[in-house]
Amino acid sequence: MPTQHDQLRQLPIALGPVHNETLGSYLHRLAVANNRPAGFLARLLGPLPPEFSPLSNTTADWDPHSPGRLATLSGRPTPQLAWALPALAYFLSLRGPGQRTERLISRPCRCCTARCGPTASVVITLSPAHVHLCPRHQLWTRSTHDIPLAPLPEVIEAQRRLDQLARRHRQIRQALDLARKIVEDWSASGMPIDLGKEWTDRLDRIEALAISKKVSADDRSHLAAFPEIVVLAHLILDPPTAALDPKELYLATTAELSRRFARIYTTLGTQDPLYRQLCLYRERDFPGWTTG
Repeated sequence: MPTQHDQLRQLPIALGPVHNETLGSYLHRLAVANNRPAGFLARLLGPLPPEFSPLSNTTADWDPHSPGRLATLSGRPTPQLAWALPALAYFLSLRGPGQRTERLISRPCRCCTARCGPTASVVITLSPAHVHLCPRHQLWTRSTHDIPLAPLPEVIEAQRRLDQLARRHRQIRQALDLARKIVEDWSASGMPIDLGKEWTDRLDRIEALAISKKVSADDRSHLAAFPEIVVLAHLILDPPTAALDPKELYLATTAELSRRFARIYTTLGTQDPLYRQLCLYRERDFPGWTTG
């Protein structure tokens, strides 16, 4: 295996990375374009990561020459690669710990990666936890296939509100995860507030799309409930009362949900997933609740 930078040669087909792309995704696309095994290219940079795939994004066990080897293989200067590949930037200490933001394995929409050619089908990126769609092309990207959002303008508006919320709060991922969990528990155990009409209407609009047959039921349900999940996440991060007592918080939150959705919230008390998941354990899951 080559161990010196000057022993490597640029691959015949140069390929630039997509912004915020994972290392595994970039190496797989580079390998496909040049008819090489992706693992072979990865081993030229350092030990092969366990279960190496497009999702891999580690520079563990790289040495100081690894960035230069990647630059030689790709035909791209190291600073250009580091601008697009977060793992490389962190390895080179171009982004300090204070600049890290919580990001999730995700993917850009197909329209955004179309210029990448045949390799675009395996582009994997890191995106902020609150980003669920491509605003430019109005496509939902939190599923295995892009879902057009033209029939669902309320989803686009919910994402705009979520963007504003994310600028004020660091715990946006935890709030969204908790809000989705509460909504799923509501659906499984009986809805305390009647949101069925909205969800059924959105599901009908989703299922009218040709792509819907390729999208899982869970992903369709997530999309259908997204505007209400955002409302609930907002109340998790900006509670309607500063009261510490779980019962007071529960009653204030249910009253606010009734107001926002313009219908009665049937309080279920301690059996309500809202109470169990949010009010009872908020300090455990959201320390420093009111500070955002």
